[in-house]
Amino acid sequence: MTISIWQHVDFEGPSAIGEWAKERGHMLEIIRADYDEPFVARDALVVLGGSMSVYDGLPFLSSEKAALKNYINRGGKVFGICLGSQLIADVLGARVYPSGTREAGWRGVNFAKHPLTQELGDEAVVFHWHGDTFDLPAGAELLASNDAFKNQMFSAKGGKVIATQFHFETTRESMEDLIEADGGYLEHESQFVQNADTIRAGAKHIPRANELLFRLLDKWINLA
Repeated sequence: MTISIWQHVDFEGPSAIGEWAKERGHMLEIIRADYDEPFVARDALVVLGGSMSVYDGLPFLSSEKAALKNYINRGGKVFGICLGSQLIADVLGARVYPSGTREAGWRGVNFAKHPLTQELGDEAVVFHWHGDTFDLPAGAELLASNDAFKNQMFSAKGGKVIATQFHFETTRESMEDLIEADGGYLEHESQFVQNADTIRAGAKHIPRANELLFRLLDKWINLA
């Protein structure tokens, strides 16, 4: 199986998704949205995060939204992360907007009871780096929440589409890349934002977060 990856910035790549794909024998095809590469979507699609917002007037975002909506409407499997989740919400007709706060670092989320989350447990500590939020699209099912953002993860189209604000896929390397490239994001007064030292100390949560990602991706990719 070939899984297309739509990437938006140098410092937010597939990370642990690459390890999962290698173990499962899947091929990854990286499409750089910010380089205006064609929005190809093969057997499945992962839409990664980025430092931009869905409502920014970047030319490639309009093309990306159109391609994403078309792929979803054709029954394609889509897994969106951070900006990717917000793009999914947008093309499904939901409002995406600044939350007025930020969440960054290792913080807990609570999972809803749902077939997609039944192997994830009730809660987990995962990596966050976001300030925008979205309303739940019509017909979507809420899968995770916490005290900072009610809509942390949802599914749509019978589970073929999954959107997660947080980053299950974070590795030590990707965490450091994000801190180095976008560390100024942490300079914000919010009870939900950790400093760089606290974030680095939270790297102990990476193995568990990646394990949960693998379980969720297995369920998603094997849906009929």
